[in-house]
Amino acid sequence: MCAACLVAGVQAQTYMINDFESGLNGANAAWGGSAEWIDNPCPTSDNSSAKALKVISTEYANVAIPVTLPEGKTLADYTGVRVQFAILEGSENITWVGNELGLVDNDTQEKTFQVAQNSWGDASYNTWMTLDFNFDETILSTYLASNHASTSLLIKVGRQEFTYAIDNVRLIEKEQVADPNTIFTFETMELGATARCAMPWSGTCEVVENPYTAGINSSTKALQVNGVECSPVTFSEALPAGKTWRDYSGIKFQLCFLESGFEWGGIELGVRTDGGSHIKFGYAVDETTGAEGAAFGDYTPGEWLDVELKIDDSMITDEAESVKTMYLRLMKNELSYLYDNLVLIPRSSSSAVDEATADEMKVYAAEGHICIDLSKDMQVSVYALDGRQLFSRMLSSGSHRMAMPKGVYVVNHTKVVVF
Repeated sequence: MCAACLVAGVQAQTYMINDFESGLNGANAAWGGSAEWIDNPCPTSDNSSAKALKVISTEYANVAIPVTLPEGKTLADYTGVRVQFAILEGSENITWVGNELGLVDNDTQEKTFQVAQNSWGDASYNTWMTLDFNFDETILSTYLASNHASTSLLIKVGRQEFTYAIDNVRLIEKEQVADPNTIFTFETMELGATARCAMPWSGTCEVVENPYTAGINSSTKALQVNGVECSPVTFSEALPAGKTWRDYSGIKFQLCFLESGFEWGGIELGVRTDGGSHIKFGYAVDETTGAEGAAFGDYTPGEWLDVELKIDDSMITDEAESVKTMYLRLMKNELSYLYDNLVLIPRSSSSAVDEATADEMKVYAAEGHICIDLSKDMQVSVYALDGRQLFSRMLSSGSHRMAMPKGVYVVNHTKVVVF
């Protein structure tokens, strides 16, 4: 019998790339094995499709799946890829398998690897499980800047000899926010459990309809947390591309308690490493002493609160500074509450990039390029008009040219039109 998939449910709005119901539609084993169109080897409520793609890997096979996007969309409009896998009989070492997502230009065969990675901790034969691959936005933006006309996903399962099925390959839609420092609003996520938010110790969290839209928060959705043992809540891909935690002075968000009987609570901020370690570097500040203190005192259930946590640069270790999975930990047991509108606070200013005078930075367009002349080393960030960060890096003084598709961009605080 087939069991439940590894990550149950659909956790965010998605766009189907290929469900293989009408054929392979160009999907193939790019190298290291073979691919064939088969009947679903284990149809259940987790995956009731009639058809799937079977892969027989002989040498770490890479499976190429052509991507056709809606008109006006690019891969930058999505946070990653969601794929269903079923490990078939005959495969060995099916626990702790690391997987890799790449991109390939269908015309030139130019390949870009590690645009996303994921792994599963355990699996069962003939059992559908779902994995999310969250794009590394720095690698993705570099690939997209080369104006590839036709792209395929490359899916690589990290076992040399392996037989498995792939189905329901989807793109996960990105939350569109005007402020590039906003990391979670939950508005475009579907209701229910989300692979981007989890509770690694105990308790549950899920996206719900906002039950209290009066006051400071009129959002339609929020994240509900049902805590048990002071469990942290983790948020994957919380650190913007090209940034470290040292670039931020804190985080602000909204919090709503669902029950009474609680006051003067502490709350901490940090990251969860791939090895499962939690490294704390943020906390609420006592307004009287300026030191670490309680985040809130008395409250009214059902009323949203504004909360701000300070990031203490002295507490950020080298191991922690670039970890993308953030956690928030509310230091009380047996408590139900809501999180919403998580926004990072840049260390340098109220905006995401440094101010620059006209003498220090000149931005202009050449055909297919953004040109930047700097009189000093400077942090340079490029945004789409909808607030998506496409590039962020410390550039040295001198002239720089960046290949970009036609469109309107904001470079630090300067708008530029690429023709």
